[in-house]
Amino acid sequence: MHALTAMVRKLRAGDGQNGLILANGGVLTYQHALCLSNRPRRDGSTYPDRIPSSSYRTSTSVPTVTVKAEGEATIETYTVEFNRNGTPSKGFVVGRLTGSDHRFVANTGNAKTLEQLSSGNSEPIGRVGWVRSGDSGRNLFVFERNANL
Repeated sequence: MHALTAMVRKLRAGDGQNGLILANGGVLTYQHALCLSNRPRRDGSTYPDRIPSSSYRTSTSVPTVTVKAEGEATIETYTVEFNRNGTPSKGFVVGRLTGSDHRFVANTGNAKTLEQLSSGNSEPIGRVGWVRSGDSGRNLFVFERNANL
């Protein structure tokens, strides 16, 4: 919503003619793209009143999301939140359980895993680790199988 608001303000102020907003939604299961303009269409036609891409949908299934994840898993994507001084604060992992192929969301389970996600020395996407539900009820992801959480 912030990107959408900022783009509309820029277009209304005359800072450009077109804008593109990309976003995801659901539990990282939907991709959205929004094209904005401060000018009418060149051919004079009206904008569609329904989603034109609905006729192009495929039969690709959306993976089941597991709330309490346990076991070996592969990282699909991740992000790291940093403190103001540039040190990593928290890590967030979206992954797939090896046994069930279910998707999960987890925090990093220890400092070593957070350090590896934020180092930039190697690409974490596709790496295997382990996830389990912590005492707080949140899923925690680590790279070492028997790591202390």
